[in-house]
Amino acid sequence: MKSFHFDITLEDIKRHQWSIAACITVVLILGMVYLSLIAPIADRKQILVAKIDHQKKLISEYGRKLGQSKIIRENLAKHEGALRQMQKKLFWGTDPYQLAASLGDLLASKGKADAPKLDIKTYQVLTSKEHGLYEEVHMRFNLMTDIYGLHYFLTRVKNSHFAIQVKEINIQKIQRVNGPDLIVNVILAALMEKGKKS
Repeated sequence: MKSFHFDITLEDIKRHQWSIAACITVVLILGMVYLSLIAPIADRKQILVAKIDHQKKLISEYGRKLGQSKIIRENLAKHEGALRQMQKKLFWGTDPYQLAASLGDLLASKGKADAPKLDIKTYQVLTSKEHGLYEEVHMRFNLMTDIYGLHYFLTRVKNSHFAIQVKEINIQKIQRVNGPDLIVNVILAALMEKGKKS
């Protein structure tokens, strides 16, 4: 391998001083151009790449959220029908006593020719618990009837299109020659959609 050896003298430098100065000037100008133009563009490129990556992550996250919202909308649509059906089963009223009176009229055998003897002697509202727009009302009904009237009453509760549930029932048999021979105390729970009080 051949090696190069340069012998540069002060005389050579003086003779080529303008060429050396021009080369140094070109190198300085290129350095300044790089620092003033190319380096900021490279920095800006890095910032833009970071922003693009961030935007891609956001788009991915929004896509995932949109997928979740579609599932939520489908679930809401499924439950909306059930909610409407449930809403049809609620009594509408402003007062639990109004509910108890309506329920008494609904379950009584008055005015029904083929119905057995069933007398609702008294009713009483026991408790009322609010659940947002709905209210759960517990009521006690005292009845005088016979076994057929009790069956009629319980069938009416069971087949009612309203949300009614028997919570407790006490039956006492009394000795009678004619008429009702059962005293029945029944506690019913019903749901009431609250209306505005006037």
